[in-house]
Amino acid sequence: MRRHVKRKDIEAFTIVEMMTAAVVAGFVGVAVFSMTDTGMMMTARNLSENLTNNHERKSLDRVEEVIQQAYTMPVLVNTSGAAASSPAAGVSFDYFVGSPYVLTVSGSSLLSSTTSLTLVRSTNAVVWAPVPSVGDVVMINGAPSTVRARITSVVVGSTNGSAQQTITVNLASALGSAVSVPSSGILTAALVHKVAFIVMPEGSGYELHYYPSYETTSNLNDPTQYIMLSDQIGLNTPDPTPFTLSQIESTNFVTLSLRVRSSVYDQRLSTKQADQFNTYARLDAYIRPKINPQ
Repeated sequence: MRRHVKRKDIEAFTIVEMMTAAVVAGFVGVAVFSMTDTGMMMTARNLSENLTNNHERKSLDRVEEVIQQAYTMPVLVNTSGAAASSPAAGVSFDYFVGSPYVLTVSGSSLLSSTTSLTLVRSTNAVVWAPVPSVGDVVMINGAPSTVRARITSVVVGSTNGSAQQTITVNLASALGSAVSVPSSGILTAALVHKVAFIVMPEGSGYELHYYPSYETTSNLNDPTQYIMLSDQIGLNTPDPTPFTLSQIESTNFVTLSLRVRSSVYDQRLSTKQADQFNTYARLDAYIRPKINPQ
């Protein structure tokens, strides 16, 4: 006859112990999940804020660098390129390329029918001026503001022994007004290039565009004609019109009120914050143009 002997060295968990352990494990799991979820949300928010700051800094650096070289006072424009009142979607102006250039003139003035100009520049490193490019505009000192001699082709001559180089430029149209040579007998000019910054609508959002050849851009929506500085412009009413002109103690400024937010991790953060909360960054800047008539 086989007998079953109970061994005292074998132990097991009771139902109560197993249920208690399961409850404790559940609480621990919930706590770990909550901490992980919070950590992931905070990481996503921090990364989004960092990317927002990068967008903002990149936009400000480019806008400030270019506006500080404005040779003419900036003009406010809308998304169609037309003149606009403050605040506006954009601003356009003549970017300073270089000077001085001496014009070779036969006679006492440049005729209004002139369609080409002969410029002399110095190649000396101390007073060096760049070679003109197609699309640049020759601003003749003493000429009416309506005279904009836009260049369509350039013929570069050789440099003489006095470190001087003669350059012939053909113009898009005749000057339209006669320009007299001053009593000194030397007619000088500077080289500029029309540029613009405009916040343009794109899909359900807005983008900040830089137009490096604004004067010859016929379609502001052509991606080959602009450089996109940021595609994360804010969606509130004032955000698409960040530019104004102001004056402080007789000094002119371009005021930029820019609000941006990175769209990275939008889905992750959509239920954690309002659309305008804490991953948006707003920047207010006063930028002084190079030209500042008092």
